[in-house]
Amino acid sequence: MEIEFMNQTVIGSRELAALSKGVRKSVRRGRSRIVRIAGGAVILLNIFFAWVSFRAGDSRWWVNGALAVFLLVLVGGEDILNGRAHIKRLPPEAREITASFGPEGYTHVSKAAGSRFRYDQIQIVCETPEYFLFYLDHNLGQIYAKSGFTKGTAMAFRRFISAKTGMPVRNIQ
Repeated sequence: MEIEFMNQTVIGSRELAALSKGVRKSVRRGRSRIVRIAGGAVILLNIFFAWVSFRAGDSRWWVNGALAVFLLVLVGGEDILNGRAHIKRLPPEAREITASFGPEGYTHVSKAAGSRFRYDQIQIVCETPEYFLFYLDHNLGQIYAKSGFTKGTAMAFRRFISAKTGMPVRNIQ
């Protein structure tokens, strides 16, 4: 297999947070929107109850205020929290990835395991300012740092992967 692109990426909680954000904004887009709207409504209700309790002179108004702040951190920091939780389950030997992309498919190798994939297995391709994200299904994602290309460039890879998968690369902010 002739290698056209090669990438080395070290997986940490920041990379897993990016994968989490990507899956939330692409694969599970509708479900995540509903959960965030419901979470926002509960936060607003707690702020309202804290305000009403404060105005009525109730000394326990801070409980609703603290709950609103807690929920705001959970909803707003969901991706970061997911990244930190998942890094604990990822074995250290699986955190350094070397990927080689050729004309027919690509290999994804770590010290723990190696796998070969065809481009038609990729269901969604996304990019952030720092990473390319592949989703093979709703439970399997792969991440490649744009700064990790040892052969080829990120700009050329975007065109390459779009042509090989036959789909556009979704931009995620």
